[in-house]
Amino acid sequence: MAKATTAKKKPVALKTQDDPPAPASVPELTPAETGEAPDTKLVLRKKTFVERVMVEGGLKKSEARGAMDAVLKVLGEALSEGEEMQIPPLGKLKVNRQFEKNGDEILVVKLRRPSGMLADVAADEKTDTSPLAEDED
Repeated sequence: MAKATTAKKKPVALKTQDDPPAPASVPELTPAETGEAPDTKLVLRKKTFVERVMVEGGLKKSEARGAMDAVLKVLGEALSEGEEMQIPPLGKLKVNRQFEKNGDEILVVKLRRPSGMLADVAADEKTDTSPLAEDED
């Protein structure tokens, strides 16, 4: 006879009025904040990436995940085909080498991010003027 198994439920943390509000942005990690050695490489996982896109774009989690998946798919396909891309504020992407190893596609990609590119994007977001013509009354 087979035993009936029951799934254990995880306890749910209830919010009380004493809980502080959720942070407005996702903190950026640095090796010093993680408590690890400075030589340790930081890895941005998909979950954290979705959360950052959600905060930056003001989107719902499902919208951010869908948009991010579509963008990453298009970027991956373009890089796989050897296309050179220029995408501000990310920068200019170029495939330097492409080969196959153990059934995996290996791409060596060069990313060039000019110092002025990030400053230009930040300046555009801070301008109060609209690029559209004003209504004539």
